[in-house]
Amino acid sequence: KNQAATLLRLLKKYTPETNEAKKARLMATAEAKKAGTEEKSKKPQVIKYGLNHVTTLIEQKTAKLVVIAHDVEPIETVC
Repeated sequence: KNQAATLLRLLKKYTPETNEAKKARLMATAEAKKAGTEEKSKKPQVIKYGLNHVTTLIEQKTAKLVVIAHDVEPIETVC
């Protein structure tokens, strides 16, 4: 239970940005570009999910952390 709570706290940091936050980020970039200063805003890091997508990330060796649910059968489908 403690591991699950810790994991959920970690995952909460990487939730996708809301439409309003994305719009504000893009508007700030557009305003900076219009003013003549090229300001780079980094796209926020988010959690990638889905069996096929995660498998592809593992094969490309770009996955940093993979969390597998206890009820995945067979485990070889992910690794």
